[in-house]
Amino acid sequence: MTAQALPALPAVFRGCWDGRVNQLDWIRREPGAHKVGFWTPKTYRLCYKRVGDQPFTLTFTETGVAPSEKIVNPHGNVVPITTDGRAYAVMRSRLYFDEYKTRADGMSPTFAVDETTNLDCRIAGDDMMVNADVYGTRDGEPWFRAHWRADFRRFDN
Repeated sequence: MTAQALPALPAVFRGCWDGRVNQLDWIRREPGAHKVGFWTPKTYRLCYKRVGDQPFTLTFTETGVAPSEKIVNPHGNVVPITTDGRAYAVMRSRLYFDEYKTRADGMSPTFAVDETTNLDCRIAGDDMMVNADVYGTRDGEPWFRAHWRADFRRFDN
C-alpha cells in the first residue's frame, strides 16, 4: 500500500498565517466521559512556501496552547486534506498535551489530551476564515466534541 500524496494548496494560501481560538461556539461532553472544564485557547501558525525550486508546500505548521499553568508538553501539526483548487481547503490538525487535574488535596497528576480538529479554510484577502470541528480524547478515551470559528491573519515571516 502506498501513501497518498498531500494535496497542493491553491496559490492564495501562499505565505504565513496566524490564528488564535479563544472561545468555542459549543462543546459537548461525550456520553459517560469525564466532566469537561474550561476551554484553553489554542494557537495556529501555518507557512505555505516554496523551498528552492520545489513546489509550494506547508513548510511549517504548528498548533499549540496559549500559555497556561495547567498545560504542559504541547505539540502538534496541521496537514492539508482536500482543496477546491481556488480559495478553499480542508486541513486536519492534531494537538497533544498533558493537562493537570484539579484536586482539592493539592496533588495534581496530569492526563493526556489528544485533539483532532478538522479545519474548513476559505481565503478572503488577508484573512483565512476557519470553521472547525474538534474531537477530544482524555487518556485515550472519548471526551468531547466542539465547534469554533476564527479568522487567521496573514503575517510576514
